[in-house]
Amino acid sequence: MRIGQFSDSLPPIINGVSAFVAEHHSQLLTQGHDAHAFTFGYTHTKDTQPNIWRTAGLPIFASGFRMGLTLNAKSHRAATRLDIYHAHEPFFSGLQALRYAKWHNRPFVFTNHTRHDIYLLNYPRFTLPLSRHYIFGLIRTGVNNSVIATAPSEDTAQFLRGLAPESAHKVRVVRNGVRLDQFDNTSDCEARDSLGIDCDATVFMYVGRLTPEKNLVAFADALTQAVHNGADAHWVVIGDGPCREELAGRLASVQDRAHFLGAMPRERIPRLLAMADVFATPSLSEVNPVSVIEALASGKPYLGMQAAWWDEFHVASHNGTAPPGYLAQDDADLAQAVIGLSRNVPKRRAMALEARKLSHRFDIRDITANWIGIYHEAIMHSRT
Repeated sequence: MRIGQFSDSLPPIINGVSAFVAEHHSQLLTQGHDAHAFTFGYTHTKDTQPNIWRTAGLPIFASGFRMGLTLNAKSHRAATRLDIYHAHEPFFSGLQALRYAKWHNRPFVFTNHTRHDIYLLNYPRFTLPLSRHYIFGLIRTGVNNSVIATAPSEDTAQFLRGLAPESAHKVRVVRNGVRLDQFDNTSDCEARDSLGIDCDATVFMYVGRLTPEKNLVAFADALTQAVHNGADAHWVVIGDGPCREELAGRLASVQDRAHFLGAMPRERIPRLLAMADVFATPSLSEVNPVSVIEALASGKPYLGMQAAWWDEFHVASHNGTAPPGYLAQDDADLAQAVIGLSRNVPKRRAMALEARKLSHRFDIRDITANWIGIYHEAIMHSRT
């Protein structure tokens, strides 16, 4: 098949959508398909995979994203030869995918990776009605015009069905995936030494953007409280964003326990994850985060706040083994969890074993094979 993925997020943009689309593109090529990926911006990037088509775009404020209204000549020629058009976002690249699908009477598949209703809560209040109308309208357009629409979690699938009830029957769940073999690393004491962290200390790690919707201040406060109550805990933060200064301020009294490493190339993440004991993210706005999947693949249990998206990872334990993560009910419970996980090494190790087992659910080879079946189904449906 000649498959086109259209995404506003591709490397060097760092987020979960970018990571998944890049991995999926690579797997499509590996599994023998004529795969193409289209995006706007970063035209001087040296891509490691073939058939990535970039059109120059205008910056969208300081977001890192680029906008564009038409594809350049090379991208256009590649886009006219596709069997199926897969949009990973409802915005600029997604609109291009829909346009080409209609022009060439080919099937259009739409994936919504984000709970935009939760993200919008961090926008200025006076912009909320207009932003909701515009964004929800684009998502509804994507779902209604698709042969098949997907979301990476059941919670987000329900969000799509609520926005486009007339097309609710099209919506299904297809989870994200990663290359599990990249995360098979042993604990790295040298990396800890470079940060001044003792090998016996408990390292909590976060990988992602430092933005309000990630709720990171909750973990900063929990770590501070836990350390003041005797927990030998450190927090290693990989990523950057507008909340960094606020987080540093909240951690001032335990600043020697907080390590901000900034944004890192994705290929460095597996080695850095190896030094962690627990992956900690208190975000309430995720869908099926690649960062958590990578942590599971590294054998790291997770700690977070109770939210609908955690249901994609939580497994009830009926056989006496430890679950792969701990879901805190409130801020006080989060601090107690930091203390408990810092002191209970056997429990952490049992949780780590379950985490690695759970990661097998998200093997990118299986996820891509599932997508290939969906593409075939969409093509057959469009011919009937």
